[in-house]
Amino acid sequence: MAKSITFIAAMASAAALAFAVSAPVSAQTVIKIGSPTIKESVHHWMLEYEKRIEARAGKKFDVKVFPLSQLGSIPRMVEGVQFGTIELAMVPSGFMVGIDQRFQVLDAPAVFKDQAHGFRTVQDPEFKKAFWDMGEKKGIKMIGLFCPADTNYASRTPIRTLADFKGKKIRVFANALEREALRRIGATAAPMPLSEVLPALQRGVLDSAKSGMVIFVAFKFQHTTKYVTRTNESLICVPTIASKTWFDKLSKDDQQMVLEEAQNTDTVMQPRSIAFNSNIYNVWKKIGGELITLPPADLAEFRRRLSTVGDAVMKDKPEVREMYELMKKIAVRHADG
Repeated sequence: MAKSITFIAAMASAAALAFAVSAPVSAQTVIKIGSPTIKESVHHWMLEYEKRIEARAGKKFDVKVFPLSQLGSIPRMVEGVQFGTIELAMVPSGFMVGIDQRFQVLDAPAVFKDQAHGFRTVQDPEFKKAFWDMGEKKGIKMIGLFCPADTNYASRTPIRTLADFKGKKIRVFANALEREALRRIGATAAPMPLSEVLPALQRGVLDSAKSGMVIFVAFKFQHTTKYVTRTNESLICVPTIASKTWFDKLSKDDQQMVLEEAQNTDTVMQPRSIAFNSNIYNVWKKIGGELITLPPADLAEFRRRLSTVGDAVMKDKPEVREMYELMKKIAVRHADG
């Protein structure tokens, strides 16, 4: 009997030892982060964030970067964040109007002088307090926001004057501001996810696309749309959104790390994106594209027509109008750096 008890005890000890050896000390947490773009400032932001999180957390977190819509189109990525199947995503704010109409205010024309001005505004504590929490009731927590590019028009045929916009069908972000802006210059807005734009241009479904120059270079638009008209009317500002379902399950220390490193990455990447964006115009010309600026009188008229787009679109939407007015007020505060 004693031998049997000894044998059973030995077997139990061996099993416990085997389990201790084979079982991991702690499971590694995977953080997927996706975007629709590649080889530009948003992609570089994700890589910088990956480096910072993994350096700070050791092997506890494994950040996996998925550019070029590898996690799905922009709407699917936003849904994935809402439902908790994607931890983080970076999409232009204009594509988040379905979450909250107020996201569109960042696309308003004639508010920001340049990228640095836009970044100072969106990172202002007063603006952050009002703007950054808007998606939380729908499962989205904003943890970062920077402004990687200004907007331009890549076209199948050249847009050299204000009159050349008339009749053009142009891809824009999906909001009323974009539609009204194009209406005022005689063009038609065609909201469309980035992954569908180049095929639509190649088929002639679109005449032009409004986006950042980095997009046109990264996706080799020059073979289809050789001509880019630079207007400097508005910025593309990109929030980093986190799944609130995922975020709320993190420990307090890990939540703090996720937030702090996103803020640190914003701070590091904004000046880098300004330098990158400045250089990309030269790259466009080197790869065979043509860069066009409207004549001074046409450009002045272009900006005059667009200067009141935000006021017109938001006049009957009290919450959106309030956010827009706040943004304009803070933009004035930061106009001189």
